[in-house]
Amino acid sequence: MRSKQRIDYFVSFTGLALGLLCMAAGAHADGLGDLLHQVEKRAPQLHAASAQANASTAAVRVAKSQYWGHGEVFGQSTHYNSDRLVNPIAFPPTLSRALFDKNTYGFGARYTLPVDIDGRIAARVHAQEHLSQAAHQSTAQTRLSLFAQTVALYRGLQRLEGVKQAHLAHLKALQGHQKVTATSVRVGRVAAVELLRIEAEIKSVVGLLAGLTGDEARLRANLAALLNQQRFSDSVAVPKSPPSALASDASAAEQASDGLKNRPDLMAAQSITRAENENLKGAKREWLPSLSVQAEALRNQGYTANGDNTWSVSGQMTWQFWDGGRRFANTDRARANREVAREQYQNTLNRARAELLSAKAAWQAASLQYQAATAGLKSARATERIQSDRFENGRISAADLVDAEAALARARADQTSALADWWLADDQLYLARGEAPSAYRQEKTDAIQ
Repeated sequence: MRSKQRIDYFVSFTGLALGLLCMAAGAHADGLGDLLHQVEKRAPQLHAASAQANASTAAVRVAKSQYWGHGEVFGQSTHYNSDRLVNPIAFPPTLSRALFDKNTYGFGARYTLPVDIDGRIAARVHAQEHLSQAAHQSTAQTRLSLFAQTVALYRGLQRLEGVKQAHLAHLKALQGHQKVTATSVRVGRVAAVELLRIEAEIKSVVGLLAGLTGDEARLRANLAALLNQQRFSDSVAVPKSPPSALASDASAAEQASDGLKNRPDLMAAQSITRAENENLKGAKREWLPSLSVQAEALRNQGYTANGDNTWSVSGQMTWQFWDGGRRFANTDRARANREVAREQYQNTLNRARAELLSAKAAWQAASLQYQAATAGLKSARATERIQSDRFENGRISAADLVDAEAALARARADQTSALADWWLADDQLYLARGEAPSAYRQEKTDAIQ
C-alpha cells in the first residue's frame, strides 16, 4: 500500500511538473539561438582565443615598426691613456692645446633607419600578417566548436524532454488503469496478477524517468560550464516540426571545395602555410647585404678641453660572410616548417571534406529515421485505439491494453528523439560548412528586427 502511495505521489508531482514545463515551452518555443549568443558572450575559451587574436594583431604593428628604425638619446664618457682630439676640427684647421684631453664626456641623439633593400622586414611583416589572420580564423573556429558542443547538449536535452513527456503520459495512463484494476480485483472481476502486472509496469516507468533525470542533470551541468555559470535551469522545449530541406539543399556544390570555403579551420591552415612561405623568403634574404642610414647629433666635451656640437649623417652597407652555419640552418628550418604547414593544411582539407560528406549523410539518415518513427507512431496509435475499443468491450484485460500503451509511449519517444536528432544533424551540417546553426542566425535576425 505504501508503495502504491509513493507511486501516486510521484505521478501527481511529475504531472504538475509536466504542466509547468509545457507552459514554459509555450512561452519560449526554442531557446537554442539565445543560448548560442550567450555562449558566444560568456565562454572563457572564446575570450582566451579573442585575446590571442588581439595579441597577434599587435604583433603585426610590432613587425611594421621595423620599417621606421629607432631613435635614441645617449650619454658617454671616454678615458684614454693620453691626450686625444676631443672633436673633429673644421676647415681651416686651427690647433691648440684646448682641443685635446684624455678624458671626455658627451651626450646627444641618434636615429637609425634601415633601408629594406634585402626584403627581410617585408618578409617578417607579411608572415606576421598571415599569422594574425590565422589567429582570428582560429578564434572563429573556436566559436564554431563551442557551438557544436552547445547544440549537441541542447538537442540532447530536447530528446530527453520528449522522451520524458512520452513516459509521463504513459505513467498517467497506467495510474488510471491501476485504479480501475484495483477496483476490479476487489469485486472479483479480474485476478490479482493483472494488478501486479500494472504495478510492475509503473515501477519500470518510474525507473526510466529517474534515469532520464540523471542524464538531464549531466547535460545541464555541461551547458552551465560552457556558459561560465553555476547552473543552467532554463526550460527546454521539444521541437514541433522538422528542419527545412533548404539546410541540406542550400549548397549544391558541397561535393566540391565551394562547400568548404567558409570553414575557419581551413582558412587558418592556409594562412599558416602562407606565413611559413614568407618565413622561408626571409631566411633566404638573410644572405643579401643590408643597408641602413644613421643621423647623429653630439655634444662632446673634454674635462679640461673645449667642447663643441657636431652632427652627422652616414650610410652603411654590410654583408655577413661567416656566421658558423646559422643561415644554412635557419633556411633548412624554415623549409621544414613550410612542409609541415602544407601537410597540415592538406590534412585539414581532407578532414573537412569527410566531415561535410558525413554531415550530409547524417542529415539524410536522420530524415529517413524521422519518417520511419512517424510511421511507427501512426501504427502505434492505431493499435492503441483498437485495443482501447476492445478493452471497453471487455474483450481484453487491462494488462493487454498496457502493452499497447507502452508501445505507443515508446513510439512517441522514438519520434521526438528522431526529430531532435534530425535538428542536431541539421545544426552539424551548417557547422561542417563553417556556418553558425540556423537558430543562431534566426535569433540574430529577430534581434535586428
